[in-house]
Amino acid sequence: MFRYILFVFIIGFGSCANSQNPVIQHMSKVSNLPDVEFYDIAEDSQNYIWLAANKGLYRYNGKSYKHFSHPQQRGNSLFQLKFDAKNQLWCNNIYGQLFYVENDSLKLFYDASKLVNGQLANFEILENSIRLFTVIGIFDIDKSTKQVTEVFKGMCITNAKDNRSNYTFIINHEGDLERHRLYKFDNNTKTKILEITSSNRIQSPRIFAFKNTVFFTHKSSNENVIYRIDKTKNTPKKVVTPARLKNETIYNVLNIENIYWFLTSSGVFIYGFENEIFTFKEQLFKTESITDVQVDFNKNYWFTTLDNGVFVSPNLNIRRVELSNLDSKITASVALQNNQFVLGTNDGKLLFYNHNQLIKTLQLPGKKIIGKLFFDAQSDKLIVSINASESFVVNLKNDKILDVNNRFSVAKTFSKIDDNTLFYGNYRQGIVYKNPFNHPEQQILKESRVKASVVSNNHLFVSHIDGLYKYNTKTFNAEEITFNSKSLLVNTLTKTNGTVWVATQHNGLLKYENNTLKPSGINLPENLQINAIHADGLLLWISTDAGLFQYHTKTHQLKSLSAQDGLNTAVNDFLILQNQIIVSLPKAFYALPKSDALFKAFKTAKVRVEAVKINDRDTLVATNYKLPYNLNKIDISFNSNGFQSNQHVSYQYRVKQIDTSWQNIPLNTHFVTFNSLSSGTYTFELKAQNLSAKQAVFAAPISFVIAKPFWETYWFYGLVVAAIIGLVWLYFRWRLQQKEAQRIAEVDKILIDKKITNLRLENLRSQMNPHFIFNALNSIQDYIISNEKELASSYLVKFSRLIRMYLDYSQQNEITLEEELNALKLYLELEKVRFEDELEYTISVDNQLKTKQIKVPSLFIQPYVENALKHGLLHKLNDRKLHIEAKIIQQNKLEITVEDNGIGRTQSEKLKRPNQQHKPFATKANEERVHLYKNKLKRDIAITTNDLYDENDVAAGTKVVITMPIH
Repeated sequence: MFRYILFVFIIGFGSCANSQNPVIQHMSKVSNLPDVEFYDIAEDSQNYIWLAANKGLYRYNGKSYKHFSHPQQRGNSLFQLKFDAKNQLWCNNIYGQLFYVENDSLKLFYDASKLVNGQLANFEILENSIRLFTVIGIFDIDKSTKQVTEVFKGMCITNAKDNRSNYTFIINHEGDLERHRLYKFDNNTKTKILEITSSNRIQSPRIFAFKNTVFFTHKSSNENVIYRIDKTKNTPKKVVTPARLKNETIYNVLNIENIYWFLTSSGVFIYGFENEIFTFKEQLFKTESITDVQVDFNKNYWFTTLDNGVFVSPNLNIRRVELSNLDSKITASVALQNNQFVLGTNDGKLLFYNHNQLIKTLQLPGKKIIGKLFFDAQSDKLIVSINASESFVVNLKNDKILDVNNRFSVAKTFSKIDDNTLFYGNYRQGIVYKNPFNHPEQQILKESRVKASVVSNNHLFVSHIDGLYKYNTKTFNAEEITFNSKSLLVNTLTKTNGTVWVATQHNGLLKYENNTLKPSGINLPENLQINAIHADGLLLWISTDAGLFQYHTKTHQLKSLSAQDGLNTAVNDFLILQNQIIVSLPKAFYALPKSDALFKAFKTAKVRVEAVKINDRDTLVATNYKLPYNLNKIDISFNSNGFQSNQHVSYQYRVKQIDTSWQNIPLNTHFVTFNSLSSGTYTFELKAQNLSAKQAVFAAPISFVIAKPFWETYWFYGLVVAAIIGLVWLYFRWRLQQKEAQRIAEVDKILIDKKITNLRLENLRSQMNPHFIFNALNSIQDYIISNEKELASSYLVKFSRLIRMYLDYSQQNEITLEEELNALKLYLELEKVRFEDELEYTISVDNQLKTKQIKVPSLFIQPYVENALKHGLLHKLNDRKLHIEAKIIQQNKLEITVEDNGIGRTQSEKLKRPNQQHKPFATKANEERVHLYKNKLKRDIAITTNDLYDENDVAAGTKVVITMPIH
């Protein structure tokens, strides 16, 4: 047995602990803070945070900062943020320019540079004017006309306003004396409250007006002086300046929950004030120059500084004590009596605290890693379990340390069964000690790793690695407690009024009461891993990776503390003291007061749609949109203001017509996109809810009416139907017209065929004219008389064949070229007899012509041959020649030439009788046939007649050229 000397360090020496401050978040780590020097802060009715800084005016919406400036602004710095009755923000600068914010931009109200003489002037917002307090007097500037009216003449140094009155400190010169006077102005009526006569100008005068009182401070040659002004009697009273404030630079004084906050170059001094005496509460942020404080709608405290930007305390009740001067890390903790506790380190130190103040330190021999601490209140002894085969017992009455070897080494849990019995569980077994401190007797309950234990209703509950067991504290008989007939893996245990609370690895939080294990009924978030649970009377404290929960076992009310409260760490084990909760970290600890003020009732700021994009183009935000079908890509951006709202506010939306249930939006996402809305009417609904708030807030719904494309409209359907009906009507009309045209064409064809037939008959009649028949029969008669029977018979045969050909061919519109030429040869043979063999004719055919395939109009050439014989060669006495030629010319056409060497058309006309001055009948019929072929049958037949002359220009015959397409 060894005893070791203790080392005691009193907190006054400040060896290990720094001063405690509320938990804070520096805004430079939360977002891109635009400056480090700030003068004023304010929150408007929309929960925007406004900051007046050296670089200008900024507005924070929970995500980012918007800078406000004016093109005529002289200098960037702005001061004195104030709201008027319409929640419109006003501010000014050193140069005397007064600004206000309207329509999301900074407007210049008035440039009072000639009145302020380069000094920052106080101003107050009245109903119809702005009252300006300058070094030459007090002036009212009409809001509408900008007309300036002098209210008071004198050097105004400072001013403050309560609900109705202005309190103004003015310096007047009277001879060699400077009279320092404090006036109260009700409208334009002034009342002198205080006068200080001095040959020296007093320093740093400030007035701070509150609901029930007014403070006037200034610095004398030695220290700060404070007067309290009775608002009812309009009388001053000098009060005792607190010692801590005598030499501080006071930037501002605020009244927060009837407590006075003095903002100084040494942080914030908080005082109560009663019976004309200031009572010190505490000092916060000793190293900061605090210029202003704003408590927002969620009771976050915003602090602006002159040189360190802005920081926010999410929960002023949670204090963080840094152990920055400690080289070691905290590895264990235990609560003592009242508000005392001990922290154990990884190098064998025991740090003793009382009300968060370090009162002493004990050093174990060597650098031991302290794994577990247990305080036995009855014996006033502290068990120190080392994470090795060592353990110690510290007598807290005399701070003597006793080495007990491995009696309590590598401990996982301790539970006091009765005055002389202690349960101790380690990594491999559970042990019960009788007389644990003096001559202990050991009983091993189970050879299995122990995780947690608790004693309740004469039973010891032990969580082993292989299940939860209940031991009778008299006999230590074991009974396994199962859930749904399965063994449990339990992380931690505690008890409240006979109920054992069981935090399991896989089955959540359970409770064991009336010998039954069942779900706890506590509505904790799903999939939450519980690290530790401790009871405090009727309260159950639950630590998790998501923060700390408090559950009232009678009212069933559940409260929580999380990162939003500044408890931005996973809470493992913690201590419950008389008045506070201690959450230890490796290099610090949190102190949480056990009061209702610890838990905030979080609210959600109004959610607003900030921007709407249609087809990626910004548009004005409205409640209703009517859009054509092709403008159907909609982007909606929104926000709910507040400190770190991007991390603590969740959004849901639904679109009526598409969604019936609310759709979750990922955290820190402030927009939704609809890439292609079909035609129809949509109502976009949005709600936001702070993760710790009970109720959501709703944005004003937005309606989108997407027009149908023209091809889906009723008028288009009607147009299509009309078009179809019209087309059907046109089709049937066209068909009728076609049939009518076909009928007409058929009638025309019949008429043409009839006419062509008639013309052929006319040709036939002309060819079979009486003169020709008479001449032919006369020739036959001459052959008979001359007894030339063979010639007569041959001629008769030819004549009959020709007549038969004429009769056959006259029944057809077209015959082959061969048939036409054969008929022509037979006709010429008969006509040659009439010319008494004084006719020489030739018929030549191009070898390329397929005479048996080429079709020509029937009996078409013969009339022209007849004309050549009758009118050209008949009147010529001798050398009668006739040449007929058929050949192919260009463009695949047939050319037939009838050429004679007769007297010519001119001489023939002269020989006609007077009653014969018209065209031969057959020729005229052929011309009509040509016209019908060309215009009705679309067959291009052309006939030209040329007069031939010799070298002496004497008529030498006629040439007829017939051209037609080969058919």
